[in-house]
Amino acid sequence: MKTYGYIALALALYSLYASIFVSTGWMPGLLITSYLSWKFLSAPYYEKECTVVTKGKVIDIRANGTFLGGMHQPLHNAHISYLDRIKEFKDLPPNFIHDVSPGDVINIKYNARKPHIAFVDFL
Repeated sequence: MKTYGYIALALALYSLYASIFVSTGWMPGLLITSYLSWKFLSAPYYEKECTVVTKGKVIDIRANGTFLGGMHQPLHNAHISYLDRIKEFKDLPPNFIHDVSPGDVINIKYNARKPHIAFVDFL
């Protein structure tokens, strides 16, 4: 996803250049590509700041309706409790449901200053 983020960022910069020097018709392209680059690059940026690992208990797992590679590979959302809080982790990979079941304890990486920023540690 990081590669797609860099491609979207390059398109956003080109759209900025084109909207200033060519035509203001490039403005919608600037907005769309800026949004896409933020969506693709923000997750790796926030994940890099998460260095502390804790244990979390899986409360429930459900498919979210987004499919990856076909109708038999849905992405999943999971409610996981860690550090006296419950967070919904979204868009977990299709094999997550096969590796983890409700009630299991898994590793969660989180930011020490902002514990609400957390990711499932798949390693």
